[in-house]
Order: sequence, then structure tokens, then C-alpha cells
Amino acid sequence: MPSIKILTTALASLFVAGLAGLATAEDDTADGGRALEETAKQLNNPISSVWNIVVQNNYTLLKGDISSSYRGRWLTNFQPVMPVPLTEQWNLIARPIVPLVSAPVPRADGSFGREGGLGDIAFQALFSPNASGSFTWGVGPLLQFPTASEDEIGSEKWSAGPALVGLNVSKKWVIGGLLTHAESFAGDDDRDGVSVTSLQYFATRMLPKGWQVGLGSPTISYNWEARSGDRWTVPVGLGVGRTVRIGKMPFQVSFEASYAAIHPETFGERWNFRMILKPVIPALIKKPIFGR
Repeated sequence: MPSIKILTTALASLFVAGLAGLATAEDDTADGGRALEETAKQLNNPISSVWNIVVQNNYTLLKGDISSSYRGRWLTNFQPVMPVPLTEQWNLIARPIVPLVSAPVPRADGSFGREGGLGDIAFQALFSPNASGSFTWGVGPLLQFPTASEDEIGSEKWSAGPALVGLNVSKKWVIGGLLTHAESFAGDDDRDGVSVTSLQYFATRMLPKGWQVGLGSPTISYNWEARSGDRWTVPVGLGVGRTVRIGKMPFQVSFEASYAAIHPETFGERWNFRMILKPVIPALIKKPIFGR
């Protein structure tokens, strides 16, 4: 299908760009190296003050519900992270998430096909205080919209719920989690409702020269609408990455792999391979909107 070819080509281009970033990274002075390491730490903090664009590329091996064979799903999330200072004490971190999906879908005759295109767009708005200590947090709404270009790759539901993030940022570690819940409140009555609780957890060890290792950023989820044996997805993973500077622009690339120790039997996630690119972009809003 053309959409799959386009998506595959885009992912390959992003992969090459990530490798090029590692290969052409500039050598830093001592001060520049410390600044780069601090930027690396901030890029692992979902509510930091650094503007960046997260391009998250996933290839997931799914367990089919007809046979024990594995079937692949591509998912690319484009996620700008835009921290806006509201006052001297509070920030608003706007996080839209635009997914591109290519996934296997069952047909009425028992065979399988594949659909690809735009998925359901989500939006998170996290309010976070300007904290001076190592622990920081944020809370706000999560909204999901039925924007999928194909019925099979979207929920056809309007959903909303809370989002809460808490993390500890020390000299060598970034540890925390992002907890969300999405509950459908409108949409196609013929489609199943949405009721999913998710916890994206992360523990990253910061290393010299912008390197990092850790658990990656897998997401534990519980689907309240699924049958009892298919509700939990519990992945564990490992990841490695590096933040470099290409010209004057900091740029982070990381690679992760996770295995779902607990997963649904019906199209459950087994393995997920992920590459994440995070170029830093100039902040469009630097001063508090509401002054002192």
C-alpha cells in the first residue's frame, strides 16, 4: 500500500538522520559539555522549560487472535513539547500528540488486511509549578479526538480525562512517571467505549558527554472495556541514547526495546522497538504571560 511505503520511507529517513546526528556531533569544551549534559537531562523531563519536538517511531509485534503468529504495527507520534510560562510561579506545558499508524486489521471473512493513515490526535495540558528542589510535578487535562482517517485505526470516540506527572531530577538520574486516564463521552454509538488508564514510567541514568541509559519509556496500560484476560499490558524495557549538538542545535536520539510480560491475547503487544528523535527548537514564548 502507498501509505505503508511512505511511512516506511519516513522512518528510514529519520533513522538515518539520527545516526548522522551521532556521527557529526561536535566536540564540546568543558563548559559546553556541562551545558549539553544539562540539556540532555531536561529533554528527559516531560515538564521541563525546553521547547522540543518529539518524533517517536515504534514498531510493535502483535499477537494475532487467529493464530500464534506475530503481526507488525507501525506507529509514529509527532509530539511538540511547548512550555509556556504563565506567571513567575507556574508553567503550562502543551503537548499535542499526532499519530501516524499502519496496522493489521481483521476482515469479516476471517482474513487480515492493513490500514494506514492519521490516528486519533490527543492533547495534554500540564500545569506545573516552578520548583527549586529536585522533585517536580504537573497536572492537567487529557483530550482525545476522533480524527483517524480510517475507522479501523481510530476509536471514533471523543475522550477526556486527567493527566498527572511526577518525577525526581538529580545530578545523575531522571526518575518518574506520567499517569493518564481517557474516558469516552461522545462519538459513534456502534463502537466500543474508551476507558484506558496508562502509566508511562522512566528511569534514566545520565552519563558523561550526553550519553544516557535506562529503562526507556514503556507504558503500562489497563483497558477497563476489554474482557478480563485482555485488560493488562505490562512492558519492561531498556534504552540507550545521546544528546549532541549539530551546529548550535541540541539534538537527542535514543533507541529502546521493550517486552510485554503481561499482554492481551487478542492483538496484544509482545515486543516494541522504538527510536526517538528530539530536536530542541527556539522558545516562542519566553516571558510570563501574566507578569508578576
